[in-house]
Amino acid sequence: MISLDELIHRAQEMKPLPASAIRLAALVSSEETDLEDICEIIAYDQALTLGLLRAANSAASAGVLPVTQVHEAVFRLGAPRILSLALGANAKGLLKQDATAYGLSEGALWRHSVAAAAAAETLSEIVTEALPPETFTAALLHDVGKLVMSRFLSARDIELIHRAQTEGGLDPLAAEIEILTVHHGELGGIIAQHWKLPERIVKGIIYHHTPADGNDLICDAVYVANIVAKSVEKAPPPADLDAEVLSRLGLPKSKLQQLTDATQSHFENVCARYNTV
Repeated sequence: MISLDELIHRAQEMKPLPASAIRLAALVSSEETDLEDICEIIAYDQALTLGLLRAANSAASAGVLPVTQVHEAVFRLGAPRILSLALGANAKGLLKQDATAYGLSEGALWRHSVAAAAAAETLSEIVTEALPPETFTAALLHDVGKLVMSRFLSARDIELIHRAQTEGGLDPLAAEIEILTVHHGELGGIIAQHWKLPERIVKGIIYHHTPADGNDLICDAVYVANIVAKSVEKAPPPADLDAEVLSRLGLPKSKLQQLTDATQSHFENVCARYNTV
């Protein structure tokens, strides 16, 4: 059975993010974010510039006049969405890999990640609390730890985790902890730290199943985004969302269906933005 040290080592070996993406993440997390500084970073990254202009002119974001300049795209989309786009472009290749340990075929993890990002964007328009600007990115990357689990666990490891659920009655997260002493959220947090992402993104990833332990609104938001994404994908969600999470977000239970429906309609637009089908 693979050791915890080996899993952590594998997580820390993940390919690093480009310097421009790391600088963007730091700027967006700053309380003194300057959109002009964001424009400068993007302007010197050709791939990011092209992706940003495409996103700004997509059906989901386009205005009356087409956007042709970086600063126009930045002001149209806003810093949180730009960060999500920048990191999404770099994480897409990773997240499109299959995650057989979780029964996910090639592309399935990416689609779930995009659905969660769409749910986070929609959630920000419904809740009464102002969500941290890093929320969209944390939602997009919340399951990145599953890649390490899936790629490096042996067939025996996977069998033991499955038996812990079917014979031991544990939920999937508890089964991972029982067998490996770590769960995929914690491994995802290690990857995010390796990528030098802001602390709030790391927390949103680590605690997306146990938001109360994270003691941060971003954990609550990613928790809800993950569950709504599963509903959009027609996967069976938990029987009920944590009432305390909903209260902290300022999300009435009566609006959950509205959130799910709005995310469903938004999902295909987000897929188009990431060039995902």
